Parts: sequence; structure tokens; C-alpha cells
Amino acid sequence: MKLTQQELADGQLAAATLQNAIQQVRNNGYVLLEQVLSQDFIAGLRSAFAPLLQAHVAEVGPNVRDKLNSVNHYNMYLPFAAPFNDERIIASSFALPIIQALVGEECVCHYFASNTAFPGSTYQDVHADIAPLFPETMPVLPPYSVVLNVPLVDFREDNGPLEIWPGGTHHHVAAAAQIPVLAAAMPSLRVLMPAGSLLIRDSRMWHRGTPNRCNEPRPNLALVYSRSWLKLQRPQIEISRPRYDSLSDRAQKLFRLEKIGAPAMREAS
Repeated sequence: MKLTQQELADGQLAAATLQNAIQQVRNNGYVLLEQVLSQDFIAGLRSAFAPLLQAHVAEVGPNVRDKLNSVNHYNMYLPFAAPFNDERIIASSFALPIIQALVGEECVCHYFASNTAFPGSTYQDVHADIAPLFPETMPVLPPYSVVLNVPLVDFREDNGPLEIWPGGTHHHVAAAAQIPVLAAAMPSLRVLMPAGSLLIRDSRMWHRGTPNRCNEPRPNLALVYSRSWLKLQRPQIEISRPRYDSLSDRAQKLFRLEKIGAPAMREAS
């Protein structure tokens, strides 16, 4: 979905665009808002991200195998610090109205991280990012968790783009072990998108990382917004009191259940 120049200038979606985006996620599992963030801002994010990623790789080692049976896919939590906690990301005036329509006005952000496919990466197992609430039955439930992805480089065929199974997998209850087998017989889509786009997807939709066949990493920011009662087995986001107090009321509400008052030394400067 390409926004109009007027929408980009206003910093918000037109009413018809907003409703279209909401229905795309509800019915197809995702919506892509192409190249919403400025290239200067994305360049600054890349510059800040690179040394953090380099240090992370040095700590965990090269050729790491993740829990999804893929080599060279690195998941890394982000510090709640500039430029990553910029409200153009965490409380996007383009993405947040869609997210709140899907998972409620009282939703929270409780995952603040990244995924980077390095050269030589392999396919991940096809998976959903969240478990079904009632696995013993097959109800079609409304969304309760969504992912916001922000690509820091163009996602191309050769650099490990995200592959998704849209059009209903977010409504299908299947055991995790069954998903790769079922997905092999179903149509998928590789999400090719320019840097600075915003990809909003239902956390239940099946997807996987793909092989990066170029010579540069493919970094991607990942935030998860959910209904406030949903508890994930992931570390709380640590936010110092001064940083939390500096947020807008809208952003404070999103992070209200995280670890507020964490020592400043635990955050990047």
C-alpha cells in the first residue's frame, strides 16, 4: 500500500486508507505501508544499529543456529534508547491507529527487538510468532497480538526477505510441528519492500526467514503489540525513569507494563 503525498505530509492515514489497512490485516493477515519513514532517518537507524549488531555477533558467535533450525539468523533485543525509541517507530502515527483497531486502545508494546539475516543464512522453519489461545478447539478469534516490522535496508529476493503465508493461516489452529508440513503444500509470498516501510502482521500468521545470498546483512526491527492481558515469556523492556517520562502520553501508555525505572547504565547512551 503506497500512501499519498498528502497522507505523508499530514503524518496520518486518510479514513478510507485506515479502514482498508485494518481489513487487510483482519482478512489477509498483514498490510504493508511502503517507504513511510524518511531515508535520512533510516540511515541514522542503520548507523546506530550496526555496532550493536557487531557486538552481539561477537558475543554469541558466528554461524549461530537459532531455535527455528536456521543458521545465521540473529535475533537481538534493542536498547530503549535513541534512535530506536523514536516515536516515529514505537508510536507511529501511521501504524498505531491500525494496531489499536486490531488489538484495542489499551494495547501494549512488550517486545522490542530485531532480526538480521546474515550472508549464508538458511531457511527458518515455517512458524507462527505466538501460540493459539485455545489449541484444543478451532475457533476463529479476532487478533490479540500483532508484529510491526521496520526494514532498515531494501528487502530483495537475494538478501533474505521474510516469506509469509497470507490469506488465512492466522485463523488456522495447527500444532507447531504440523505447520512446516502444511505450509509446503500452500502458496506463500516473499515480502519485498523498500527500507523505511512498515509491515504490520497478525502474530499468528505463518512465516519464515529465507536465505541471504548477498554479501551484506539484512536487518529488520521487530516490535510486538498485544492486548494488555496477554503475557509472553520474554524479558521485560527496561526503560529508565527519565526516558519514560520524556515519552508522549500515547507512548507511555504503550510501555506502561514494562520495567520502568531500570538503571540508566543498562541502556545505551
